[in-house]
Amino acid sequence: METLRNDNICFTGGKNMPNQTEDNCEKHAQAHLKQAETELAIARKAELAALHEMEEAEREIREAEAHREVDFTVDGEECETRRHEMTANDIIREFGKQDPANNYLVEIQGTRKESYEGRGNEKIRLRDGLCFLIISTGPKTVSACVGAAAFSEGLRGLGYEPQVLANFPNHIFFNFLVGIGRFAGQTVRLGFVVPADFPNIAPSGPHVSPHIQPIHTSNDKPHPAGGVHPSGDFQQGAGGDWQYWSRPHPDWGRSKKTVAAYMAHILGLWATQ
Repeated sequence: METLRNDNICFTGGKNMPNQTEDNCEKHAQAHLKQAETELAIARKAELAALHEMEEAEREIREAEAHREVDFTVDGEECETRRHEMTANDIIREFGKQDPANNYLVEIQGTRKESYEGRGNEKIRLRDGLCFLIISTGPKTVSACVGAAAFSEGLRGLGYEPQVLANFPNHIFFNFLVGIGRFAGQTVRLGFVVPADFPNIAPSGPHVSPHIQPIHTSNDKPHPAGGVHPSGDFQQGAGGDWQYWSRPHPDWGRSKKTVAAYMAHILGLWATQ
């Protein structure tokens, strides 16, 4: 007897061929069904394993993100934390080492400033590159209440080390770590000619060393290109290349008139370089 098979169709020769053909085809179909069920079970098992691997990878990513340190600045000082949310008051206490009762937080976002005055318990989502300033609302000391002395005292309160330019007691300069914009991470020198009645009147703009922008004294171009002048006094007295940016504080009359408020303006200038 000879049996021929072609996939799902069976052909059998000899006696009782119809019954034998039906039996063989049924057995063949059952074998195919069993094989398909086995393959489906294997595929489902593989799918479950892949889903488990995906869930495990996502969990590892979440854990890594939760333990990753966030880098930002407070009053120009570099800070880092593993916490991804903090209130404004927590930032003032932990990183500024100051009392939130007499201070509030300002976040610098490019040329825009987000004030948390009266919102000290509001949570802030921390991310790399954020810049904060702490603005004092407390009483001012009387030891250095006006002019360059007041400006220098305010700078020291922010962690800077101001120096007085020789023969120019109203000229202040200091090292400044840029915390925002395309020059972030670079240390430059900033200088200011401080009016005698500061804080009523603010410096008209920063003197900067080294040269950041080409000299262009005309105001026919917007910041940062226009209104960039030579700075002879600082160049002669402090050495190096200096230039002056004509960038007065845009709203000094309605500001808190503190050095921190003025430095928030300066940070905004670096954000748009």
